[in-house]
Amino acid sequence: MKRLRQIALLLLSIVALLCTSAQAEDKVVEKSAKKIPEWLTGAADGFLVITVEASSIADAQRLALDEVTERIIRSVASNVSVDQRTELSETVTNGSVSSSTDTYTRNSRIRSANLPFLKGISLSKVADVYWVKLRDKQTKAERYEYSVKYPYTRMDQRMLQAEFEELEAEKDSELTALEQKLDNITSLDDISAGIAGCDALAEYFVDNVRAAKVNALKARYNGLYKTVGVLAAVTGNGTAECALSVNGNAVRSGLVPTVTSNCASNINVVPTDGTYRITYDTSDCLPDEDNYLTVSFRVRGKRVEHRMSLNSVTQNDKFSVTPEGTVTLSADSISAEDRIIHNLDIRLTLNNR
Repeated sequence: MKRLRQIALLLLSIVALLCTSAQAEDKVVEKSAKKIPEWLTGAADGFLVITVEASSIADAQRLALDEVTERIIRSVASNVSVDQRTELSETVTNGSVSSSTDTYTRNSRIRSANLPFLKGISLSKVADVYWVKLRDKQTKAERYEYSVKYPYTRMDQRMLQAEFEELEAEKDSELTALEQKLDNITSLDDISAGIAGCDALAEYFVDNVRAAKVNALKARYNGLYKTVGVLAAVTGNGTAECALSVNGNAVRSGLVPTVTSNCASNINVVPTDGTYRITYDTSDCLPDEDNYLTVSFRVRGKRVEHRMSLNSVTQNDKFSVTPEGTVTLSADSISAEDRIIHNLDIRLTLNNR
């Protein structure tokens, strides 16, 4: 039993020596004040107390400001996720590891520039600073332990939360509006505006659910360009109308169509409230040929077109035929006095070429 007690005391002595040795590895080279401030060792109501380590004062200030920003973000925006990872860095000399460093990094996935309430965070608002310059006795490497006292009260938090919630509601409304507009495209510009809106929301949304939702919505808006076509129809003798379409529905656009024909002349295109009225002269169009108008638009560098036949017969059209063989006319009655033939039937043979 005495032997075991001696071993235990020896182990405790070794541990104490190791702790003393570890503490003695760093030497205080310089510090900003003789005494450690009370706010660094005790509670500091209405303030954030941040301590970081860096190789220089400038780097420490930057890291401290990043940490203040992160703390405020996490206290305000509940849906912000933070990526944490540990990176191992090793130096290999002559086939063996001569040194290794574990670096713990934490990256906030939120973009500060997109949250207006974060723009007021600045080192100029720091209430107090305390730093210590340390030197490793073995490696002689120097570093700074940098602490800041940053004002941040419960009232500040509640005000920022209200501002953030208002901004969140605004962005959610924008997303809903973009989703609804997708099925109600009335202009070609609605597609580009929808894509731009999705890009803006993608810059703001950092949570995985809404980020994935807005990316999928952008893909659907881009897919609408594949459905762009041309609606066109002859509306009368020498007149036609056309318009661009998305998913088969006519839409407005600032694009002017090009209209050509294999026979029609004097072609004019006049915009009329989102559609286009086409006038043309068919005097040179032969009835026994395939006559047509071709309407084309250039959308995002690609050509979309539609061909309209001019061979359809309307009320004002005139045509002539040449029969082959015998033409037979029969009528129910003929009034020579009134020069009227009642219920006339005409039977003839045409050459169907």
